[in-house]
Amino acid sequence: MQSETMQRRVDSYLAELRRCLGELPPEEVHDILQEIRGHILERAEASGELTEERLVEILKALGRPEEIAPLYQVDSVVAKARSSSSPRLVLRAIRRWSLVSAWGFVLFVVGVVGYATGFSMVLAGFAKIVLPHEVGAWVHPGGFNLGTTTSPGAREVLGWWLVPVGVLGGTFVVLGTARLLRWTLRFARIRRPTGRIADA
Repeated sequence: MQSETMQRRVDSYLAELRRCLGELPPEEVHDILQEIRGHILERAEASGELTEERLVEILKALGRPEEIAPLYQVDSVVAKARSSSSPRLVLRAIRRWSLVSAWGFVLFVVGVVGYATGFSMVLAGFAKIVLPHEVGAWVHPGGFNLGTTTSPGAREVLGWWLVPVGVLGGTFVVLGTARLLRWTLRFARIRRPTGRIADA
């Protein structure tokens, strides 16, 4: 850097970015800050003589720290979720991705519906054991519901079969949803502010 003023401006930018990246592990934060600093220096060298106006342009092109930090946070969470079998971590990654991508939002809705359906089935299966006459798979004039019903004319269609169907089927739905979401994370792409496409 050619002047103390410009060096202080860069340090201030990186300090603010560090603050915005707060939830990430320190080693990841360090790598991100090194990447951004390196990018600033590359852009500065490419422009010949670095002036304060040129530095302002470079920082503006990168974006404000509070705008770019979420991209790196999504990148980190998605990378961890790809190798995880935890439905919670996978859904968390999809939720974070949904904040920066329309496709991520669609998958978040799919995940919520899949997990809610699967866990409801498992719960209904166990509840049938405890409350055999109140819980069931009910068909009534208004449609179908799983659990308890107060609808007149409702009839129970699965009986005790609800236990294995609910527990095993629900578990399959939860694991299948997690697997589908984890598979889709392979295609998540987050455009980093430095202009490179991160495999996130």
